[in-house]
Amino acid sequence: MSLNSKGWKYVGIVALLSIIPYYFIIQAGDSDSSWTLALMWVPALAAIIMRLLNKASLFNGIQWNPLKDFKWLLVAAFTPLIIEILSLILTLLLDGAELKPDFISLDDGKVSIKGVALIFGAASQPWYLFIFNYLISFFVCTRFYGFLFTLGEEYGWRGYLQKQWAPVNEFKGFVAIGVVWGLWHFPAILLGHNYPHYPILGAFILMPLLCTLFSIVFGLAFSRKHVIWVAILFHSALNLSSDVSNTAFIESTVSRPVNDMIWTLLWLITALIFWTNFKYKIKNKNEVI
Repeated sequence: MSLNSKGWKYVGIVALLSIIPYYFIIQAGDSDSSWTLALMWVPALAAIIMRLLNKASLFNGIQWNPLKDFKWLLVAAFTPLIIEILSLILTLLLDGAELKPDFISLDDGKVSIKGVALIFGAASQPWYLFIFNYLISFFVCTRFYGFLFTLGEEYGWRGYLQKQWAPVNEFKGFVAIGVVWGLWHFPAILLGHNYPHYPILGAFILMPLLCTLFSIVFGLAFSRKHVIWVAILFHSALNLSSDVSNTAFIESTVSRPVNDMIWTLLWLITALIFWTNFKYKIKNKNEVI
C-alpha cells in the first residue's frame, strides 16, 4: 500500500502544531521543560483533527478495553525492562560503565536497592519479595506514565497514522512511520536530549533508526487486537526503563557509544523476532487456507 494523502496531511498537521511547544522548549533551552508534555500530546490532537475533518469517530478502529489483550499488556510492560537490564549487564561486561557500589546489595538472601521507589519499599527484603515488588511497581508506573504522557503519542502514531500507512502491517509503512516519528524528535535531540554526546548523529540517524524498530515492535503488538493500551504500555515502559541504567551507572564512567550500540542492537534483535514471528504466522495461515 502506498503512503496515502491522509497520512501525509496528518504528518503536516503534527509538524505545524509542534512549532508552538518546540518554540518554548528551544527558548528555555531545556528539552525537559513543562512544554514537553504538551508536545507529547500533539500527535493525539492532530489525529483528533483529522478524524473530525473526515467525519470519523474518535474511537474508530481502536479498542480501549485492556482485558481484550491482557497477555500482551504484560509483554508490552516488561519487554523494554528486560532489554534495559540486558543492556546494563552487557555494558558492564564490556567495561562500558561502572556500577554504583551502593546501588544494589545482597545480604543473607535479602536485597536492598537505592535510588528506586518501590510500592513495598526498597529496604532489605527477601529476594522473591524484591522481584515481585520491583515488577509490580514498574507495571503500575507504566500505567500512570502512559495515561499522562504516552497516550498522546500512541493515539496518534499507532491509533491514526498506522491505520493509514500500515493497516495490514506493511514493512514500508512501519519504516515510514518510524522515520517520521524519529525526525519529529530532532529539535529536542539537538538540545541534548537522548544523545548529548553526538546530537546531530542522534537526531538524524540514530533516533529515526530506533523509532523504526519501535514502530515495528509497537505496531505489530498493537495490530493483534488494536488495543491501544498495548502500544501505550510499550512506549511507557521504554521511557521508564531507561532510568534503570541512569540510576545504576556512575555517570562519569559510561561510554555512551558502547551503551547506545548495545541497546540499539538489542532492539534490532527484538524487532527482527517480532517481524519474523509475524511473517511465520502469515505463511502458516496461507498454507492452511
